[in-house]
Amino acid sequence: MVVSAIRKHKISTLVLIDLVCIIVGLNVFALFHHVLDFSKTAEPVALPSSAAAEPVRTEAPALTPAVTEETAFPEESAPVDEPVRGRWGKKFADHFIEGDPVVTDSSYQSENIHVVVNHVEENGLIYNVADIYLRDLEYLRSGLGGDGFRAATEQIGDMSARLDAVVSISGDHYGARQEGPVVRNGLLYRETPFEDVCILTNEGEMITCSADEFDIESVKETGAWQIWSFGPALLDDGRPKTEFVSSVTRANPRSAIGCVEPGHYVFVQVDGRIDASRGMTMEELSQLFASLGCTAAYNLDGGQSAGFTFMGKLWSYPYRRAVWDIIYIGET
Repeated sequence: MVVSAIRKHKISTLVLIDLVCIIVGLNVFALFHHVLDFSKTAEPVALPSSAAAEPVRTEAPALTPAVTEETAFPEESAPVDEPVRGRWGKKFADHFIEGDPVVTDSSYQSENIHVVVNHVEENGLIYNVADIYLRDLEYLRSGLGGDGFRAATEQIGDMSARLDAVVSISGDHYGARQEGPVVRNGLLYRETPFEDVCILTNEGEMITCSADEFDIESVKETGAWQIWSFGPALLDDGRPKTEFVSSVTRANPRSAIGCVEPGHYVFVQVDGRIDASRGMTMEELSQLFASLGCTAAYNLDGGQSAGFTFMGKLWSYPYRRAVWDIIYIGET
């Protein structure tokens, strides 16, 4: 009887120890898998940037031709060209103005930025399109919730106001995953691959590629201004697509970014899941960007995150889900 009791006590003890080990093991797994993100870099790494695009104003030397009695004429200094600020300052000169910004209910124009916003309601859809011209790439920026990498989620309106955004949309919600390369304003935070990737180069070109095609070592060598990882890519050399690397292709609220050419960009935000707007399918979104003249376009975090602000006002943000990041246009 005593031996039997001792055996039962030992068995109970072993079972208890096993249960404790299992509980500890599950908590350790949860800590590593769900809380700690070892895929991010310990500190953000500054990537190489392109050379300054702003030309330096120089005075041309005065020309002093040989003077004879037959060819005497007054001395004249060579004309000096006015400096052109920014890499696209000359190309899009008609879009910028000197002096204080001019703001209307649907447009913003300054010496650096020109944005025109169109609110569209047609065919059971409601969406907003921002047509954007920039003097230089520095005015297209990413904002992080809590003002730090994976610091916090934040309401789009609050983040936009904090960053003095002219216009903004929801970003790629990078903090909800432990995968996907993250470059924000020239800083590399995470480099693990995901699905389709969107690279905004230092020259302002937008490139979309698959995870297999993405080369982080090339990015480290040449640099990048932004890298987003949500997707999918929406265009094939400016042509609409019918097949996408995504399982959510049916009609939904959407946020997306496109590039017509370096310096000329487009933000699109689509309402959905409401009576007045069913949302766009991925194919419809692709066709929209092609019709806007974009050569590349990329789907961002939509659904309950989809939001759009202009000049500090929420044009659309029906679900009010706090997000990890936004993409915005701003003067600073």
